[in-house]
Amino acid sequence: MTKITKLNAQLYSHFRQWTLFILISLTLACQNSSTEAPDNLIPEKQMAQILSEIHLAEARVTKLNRVSQDSNTLIYKHLEKQVFRKYKVDTAAYSKSYTYYSSNPELLADIYKQVTEELERRKKKVDTISVAKATPIVQPQKPVDSSKTGKKKLTARIKTVVDSSNANKNKLPARLKNLKK
Repeated sequence: MTKITKLNAQLYSHFRQWTLFILISLTLACQNSSTEAPDNLIPEKQMAQILSEIHLAEARVTKLNRVSQDSNTLIYKHLEKQVFRKYKVDTAAYSKSYTYYSSNPELLADIYKQVTEELERRKKKVDTISVAKATPIVQPQKPVDSSKTGKKKLTARIKTVVDSSNANKNKLPARLKNLKK
């Protein structure tokens, strides 16, 4: 073997060793050794409600189409604080709970299933309201007592027609009057 191929073989061997070492280190570093629930863990149902509200807040900010990213961030932070106030949760408890649920994929999947169901329910409610607003509400007419009102109107209409025809008979053109004589 030549010197160059021996050197390449040694470099390749060192490269493989370092790559293996780095991969093992990363794998161990990514594992979370503390999967214990924090003391102030937010229950799954409440966490699902909070996440639903937070996703709606994100959607509202996105819908505003602000040019400034800083404005979007400020508006989002304000909406996020309102959500935390509504559910009486502080940001530390939310962060610790989210980290805990993220480290347990099955629990997080259950929570996001609830979030999806809640958002779908709200979407259907909004769609129903939109359709209701778009469709005019027709008030039913009160039934008319045709025996009294209908007869009176019909009698008045017949009388008008008869009177007008009698008036027209008296106003025959002069040519026709001459013919009658």
